[in-house]
Amino acid sequence: MCTVGIEKRAHVRFEARLRVELEIEGATLTAYTRDLSLGGMFLQVPRGFPVTFGQALTARVYFPALAAPAPVRCVVRWSTATGVGVAFEVLRAAETWAINQLAVYYSPQARP
Repeated sequence: MCTVGIEKRAHVRFEARLRVELEIEGATLTAYTRDLSLGGMFLQVPRGFPVTFGQALTARVYFPALAAPAPVRCVVRWSTATGVGVAFEVLRAAETWAINQLAVYYSPQARP
């Protein structure tokens, strides 16, 4: 059986550009999401971004539906020359709600 091209993710991803602040080695770095889901997000970051596979991060995500940036614990799962894929460790109810709001907004099926 061929599995090429089959998506194995547990959560549906959608494109969205949100500001994210990361605390790395005592510095605050700004990144932007390319896409996200309830399981994680891909962050577009500058070259030489100092992270490694398995590294735990706290990301302050600026969700439009929330009044303040949300601190979200993440783990680096993969990286490319232009960014890193992170998995969420645990989402609180507010972040889950905010991501679901974005999913509805960005979903092609939700638009008239």
